[in-house]
Amino acid sequence: MTRSQQPDDWKQQLLAAADDFDVKDQVLQKIKERKNISEGKQMKKRLGLLVAAILVFGGTSAYAAMKVYELKNEKGEAVVKVQQTAPQPQSSSETMKTFEDARNSLKPGEGAAIYMPGPDNPDKRVSFTYIPVEHLTTPPLQKEVGSFYEVPAELAGGYKFVKGHVEYPFDYSQPELFEEMYTEAEKDKKQIVMRKVSPKPTINRVFTLYKGSEGAEKDGDVYIAVTNFEGLKWIEEEAGQDAIVEKVKVQKYEGMYVAQKLLDGKEQKKVQVYQEDKNRLIEVVAMNPVLTKKELLAIAENLK
Repeated sequence: MTRSQQPDDWKQQLLAAADDFDVKDQVLQKIKERKNISEGKQMKKRLGLLVAAILVFGGTSAYAAMKVYELKNEKGEAVVKVQQTAPQPQSSSETMKTFEDARNSLKPGEGAAIYMPGPDNPDKRVSFTYIPVEHLTTPPLQKEVGSFYEVPAELAGGYKFVKGHVEYPFDYSQPELFEEMYTEAEKDKKQIVMRKVSPKPTINRVFTLYKGSEGAEKDGDVYIAVTNFEGLKWIEEEAGQDAIVEKVKVQKYEGMYVAQKLLDGKEQKKVQVYQEDKNRLIEVVAMNPVLTKKELLAIAENLK
């Protein structure tokens, strides 16, 4: 069986998309591993907002969950699981730099499959990364998004749109391509093998960044990710041992509120809402210790 995965989204939040959103100094190595189940097959992905697909280096967590919180659909099936766990080991800075350098060689709208052999990747995973086309105003982003999501120009509390992009999924099961990459790496003793590949046209996620006031520091930023749940059964992510995890009510839906300290000591607050009738997951995230749960819920309440 070929060992591959759908990378993106948050063991190191926004790692691949951080340059696009000018928040790299805040979000490296911030969020834990997220797992997706799609069509009965398990795929690992990074948890976080604004993540273009990147490789989750190393194996799965060796730590048992201390407590699990779930959001369920109308059938009582868990669609979002948040596990409080012990810290996980991090990938080497050299490995991360090699990956970032490869990704930075791509142009907006280009995608690639990347294989990096070595101790940070014992399961021979191949990652897929994509450089999104960034929009600085809402009309072109709305045109690309279509009816999937109504992109607001301003959020509750006066947060104004700064930029946004769309992330697209790849074909994550390409055994012939993976074997070719494995062979090249072994034969030529390469530390990294990259192949340009195109993503599927279906929307995977829409990412947007909002700022509270002109010239505000990054602590005033609010990030929104809207995930297309078509083909997904559930997602799983991890929160720290000291995280606050609570059930909340947003619009007519049950939601999850998570507040935790990240690896760099900064505080992150997040509201997740699974809209079953619209087949999507909305996540509102703030790296602002002053922003309250009530304010985050007000933002989520007004999203359409």
